Amino acid sequence: MNMGIRLWFIWLLSLIAGVYGTSLVYSGITSGKPYTLIYGLPTLLVGIWMTGNLWASARQFYRKNRAAQASRTS
Repeated sequence: MNMGIRLWFIWLLSLIAGVYGTSLVYSGITSGKPYTLIYGLPTLLVGIWMTGNLWASARQFYRKNRAAQASRTS
């Protein structure tokens, strides 16, 4: 249970980083302010990277549990 809450918290932080990075990149493109674009691109990429890592970890955990359940039932 504690691990699940921690993963949800990390996922929410990565989602917030992605949304904030997207808004900075959009602001940098539309307003012509290069410093927001320079700051927003790494923020966006960190959010995407963290979300991808969490998704891959969840998929790996699901497959490992599915294989363990299949071996118990057979």
